[in-house]
Amino acid sequence: MLTVVRDWRSTEAALRAAREAGISPTLVTPEDAAAFYGAGYLAALQDRAREEFPDVAFTLVVDCGDAPGYALACLRAGVKTISMEPMNEKIADIARQMGAELVRRPT
Repeated sequence: MLTVVRDWRSTEAALRAAREAGISPTLVTPEDAAAFYGAGYLAALQDRAREEFPDVAFTLVVDCGDAPGYALACLRAGVKTISMEPMNEKIADIARQMGAELVRRPT
């Protein structure tokens, strides 16, 4: 299940549906979300989701567009999965060192 999430309301709804269906969803932010939501907000969204839905194994993919600075800010804030286009090997290496990952944006 792939769901675009923009805020807590959409995240909560997706995780409730996943819980009821017994599935592990992939949640993805809108394109370039790191630029307009900010790293702190997206990390808090991830953390609240993990806190309130500890029984749902989900992945939140934060889209950082083509901006390494936003990607690094998200990693520093604690975001565990980021996406960039194009892929950036230096950012991928930094993510791995921080226990996170850089992935292609799910479609």
